[in-house]
Amino acid sequence: MARVLGFLGSGRKDGYTIRVLEEVLRGAGEVEGVETELIHLLDYKFGPCTSCYQCIRLPEHRCILPDDMGHRGEGKLWKKVESANGIVLAAPVHFWTADALTHLFVERLYPFAWSGELRGIPVATIAVASNQGFQITANELLCQLAFTFGMRYIGGLPVHVAYLDEALPKARYLGLKLGEAALSDEKEGRRPLSDEELWLYYEDKPWSVFQRYVDNLTMGTGDPQLSIIKRALAHGIFKKKEAVEHLKKADEEFERCMKYISLGERRNAIKSLVKASAFWTSATYKEFLEEQLIKAPKPKTYRPIEE
Repeated sequence: MARVLGFLGSGRKDGYTIRVLEEVLRGAGEVEGVETELIHLLDYKFGPCTSCYQCIRLPEHRCILPDDMGHRGEGKLWKKVESANGIVLAAPVHFWTADALTHLFVERLYPFAWSGELRGIPVATIAVASNQGFQITANELLCQLAFTFGMRYIGGLPVHVAYLDEALPKARYLGLKLGEAALSDEKEGRRPLSDEELWLYYEDKPWSVFQRYVDNLTMGTGDPQLSIIKRALAHGIFKKKEAVEHLKKADEEFERCMKYISLGERRNAIKSLVKASAFWTSATYKEFLEEQLIKAPKPKTYRPIEE
């Protein structure tokens, strides 16, 4: 059986968010061969990541903290995530964005960023607001978090409770699509997306990485001559030989990306930016993390350089 798990971040078990989530799970459960489970995150004990980096050092990439997301992969909540073929992240809107408990839960999925085991898993998101709104903003954050782990985004549903009744049929249809994708994950096996596939796949999703990464590298200026990569090279900030070599390649690929942008060739621009970001990741990991903090080489599954 394929398993679709709905993770509820709300502190309430009788609120608006759970009503939408239940409808998504109902739709997923209508797919033959799919079973569902609603998981109320407040029923589990887990705290924030402590940045010990053991999940990077350990070959199995598991958390060592003694709680439901740890115990080196034996935590109750962790085991549930491992068993999933499809995931729903359901968050109420707090302070104009997704709630803290949902964000905390996703933060504790950190070891999966290094193992790559969640790359390609189908995911749907729900953000439910009951006052001023900003459900769209909250849903964008959930989509961003899904992107971070390379999940296969099936769809999202930003909901204001004023329009709850019309949202419920949409939630059920979203669940149906997620259930079908989860069944495929179970029967055919999970197909991880490469970084290039992932960036292209999220182009039409609520959160797309391309322009944000350009802004990230240029400090919001959009000018490649002011990129943090070029400045680091000019000022000799990086000292390690391999880090400097990767930094130079990052600079070359980023300039190539910006040239493609000027020519209106977005797909090629994305391909070059993926390479630039991978080289930048490798350079910064080698220079600042490998020996000083993590004391372990970068796992092969994390931001590989794709030739």
